Amino acid sequence: MEYMEIVKRSFKNAWEYKFLWLFGFFVSITNGFGGGHWWAEKLDRDDWGDWGYRYRGDHRFEDFFNFHIEPVVILMIGMGILALVVIFWALSVLSEGALIRGISGKHQDIDTNFGDCWSVGLNKFFRIFGIILLAFISIFAVLLLLIIMNIPFWLIFKPLGILTTIFSVPLFFAVIVAIICVEGWAIRYGVLYDKSWLTAISDGFSLFKNNVGKTLGVAFSSFLSQMIIWFVLVFCMLFIAVPFVILGFYDLWLGLIPGLVVAFLLIALSSAFFGVFASSVWTLGFMRLTGFGEQESSESETASA
Repeated sequence: MEYMEIVKRSFKNAWEYKFLWLFGFFVSITNGFGGGHWWAEKLDRDDWGDWGYRYRGDHRFEDFFNFHIEPVVILMIGMGILALVVIFWALSVLSEGALIRGISGKHQDIDTNFGDCWSVGLNKFFRIFGIILLAFISIFAVLLLLIIMNIPFWLIFKPLGILTTIFSVPLFFAVIVAIICVEGWAIRYGVLYDKSWLTAISDGFSLFKNNVGKTLGVAFSSFLSQMIIWFVLVFCMLFIAVPFVILGFYDLWLGLIPGLVVAFLLIALSSAFFGVFASSVWTLGFMRLTGFGEQESSESETASA
């Protein structure tokens, strides 16, 4: 399998098929491809370092913001955030099927538009949901099993527990990679071959088992190419940020507000691009491994002849 060709075609797909960018955005954001949550962890930390104490002194934020929020308001805000998370997650599941339909349709020269992709994603929603749910349960079960297996070693001899835990970590990540690969193939079996979610999982596992090397090649090609493109994008973003930093030295809000708006737009667009790109790599790899679309194209050529 020519992985570089798949990557090149996927990059071209992500750039040309902009009607899929909305689906790509939801897939990318919910899967974490649109930027991790490391910044949230930094904001949650209580120790802000020298910079924080220089401006805060020995006071906490409560000293500066001396107001009381009703529990009902907090509950409503929490419910609103939860509702948004559920909506985003549902749209990401729908977008998985929509992207697969759009990319496969374009490569079979089938007339494909946003409405067709949305319809397929909606019709296959619960099928994709079942596959994703089972993958999540499998990962959680493996993690729980490894923890239970390591507990006796920690109780018997602590250094032995540390040693077994160290060996368990790469095993856990290997299992996660295998589950994600089976999940990726299963979703495409469910969408393209219209199979039930249990049958799709079984066929996805068989495809992975019979093509472990090629499957890992597709996964590695997708991951590595995304990392390279991300480094380029980050460098470009830092270059674009220079004028806003200069404006910030003159007036903080004059540089901060437009800078945040531009940053949000760049992150949203790049996330949409990466969502389409990643789905294209896996979909094209799936089509190569299973021969999906080749029979239809050969039959159409025979009929035209």
